[in-house]
Amino acid sequence: MNKQQGFALIELMAVIVLVGIIATFSAFFLRTGFNAYLNTKNTTEGALNAQMALDRISMELRNIRELTATPSSTSLSYKSEDPTETRTLKYENKRVFIRINTTDHLLLDNVSAFTISKSSSPPPQDLDHDGDDDVRYVEVAFRLGLNENAIPRWFRTRIFPRNMVEDR
Repeated sequence: MNKQQGFALIELMAVIVLVGIIATFSAFFLRTGFNAYLNTKNTTEGALNAQMALDRISMELRNIRELTATPSSTSLSYKSEDPTETRTLKYENKRVFIRINTTDHLLLDNVSAFTISKSSSPPPQDLDHDGDDDVRYVEVAFRLGLNENAIPRWFRTRIFPRNMVEDR
């Protein structure tokens, strides 16, 4: 009588198939977890960058003394605390800049949509009694990310310029 020792070919094939199935499911779960981590990281970084840009925009526009040009939906030119400087908040080429005189300072990139508007209702009034109609508020809104990396929400702020408020 022959005693067999070791594995038969069928046993070896069964082990290989089982290890393959376990490896496939493990790789699927690892890949799903890694993708979720990357999406969360990108969304968090984007939201943090958006919040910092909104804070900077609010700080800039809160000190408006006068508008130097009629605003468009993608730019706003104004004078702030230094009357010799003309500043412009603008959106072009998927980026948001603050231009001081002729120098652009990047605030945010990978912006998929951007709007800026000044108050239109009620009608403009001379709130600071200097003879010019003033802006009650400026609203800025944008979306971040391009294609599948887009953050699915708008970032908005409404700024009330402190130099254009009603004197009491």
